[in-house]
Amino acid sequence: MELETVRRAATGDTKANSWLARRVVTRVRRVARALARNAADADDAAQLSLMEVLRSAHTYRGEASLDAWAGRIAARTTLRHLARERRKVEPVATQTPTLATPEAPAGLAESLPRDVQSYLDALPPPQRNAIVLHHALGYSLDEVAQMEGVSPNTVKGRLRLGMATLRKHVRRDQQLGLRAGAGA
Repeated sequence: MELETVRRAATGDTKANSWLARRVVTRVRRVARALARNAADADDAAQLSLMEVLRSAHTYRGEASLDAWAGRIAARTTLRHLARERRKVEPVATQTPTLATPEAPAGLAESLPRDVQSYLDALPPPQRNAIVLHHALGYSLDEVAQMEGVSPNTVKGRLRLGMATLRKHVRRDQQLGLRAGAGA
């Protein structure tokens, strides 16, 4: 039934398009929020991703779940949007609300001196994206490589460097005596 409805959406059926957008919006938002550093970019990326899902409905073959297919489209669209935004002139830094990031394993987040989002924000975008896509959103190395347009070995390197940097920052904060819940 899903495949048939997506095929109808591909032909421009308004009701099918509406169903498809409602069906995947949660997954699309989750991916955009996990990859973007601020709420405005996440909202823009989610909107662009939903439009791309609707535009790409004709490519859905039903081989993967609809959520997985939409998630891959959302990840690629979000990464392209963020890259375009980075190329623009950097605006003066403003305070942005903290976004909900994918949850850390139980007990880990409470033991960290700062929240997971602040540690991820300190990473260069390629390392941050690789960690979020692979560890938080569950994409394979090959899928991350395809989304990022790099080789799987490059993704492995970004994961290794990113995780090493995260560990270094956590150790530094622990040595400074920061406690869980304390801002840095």
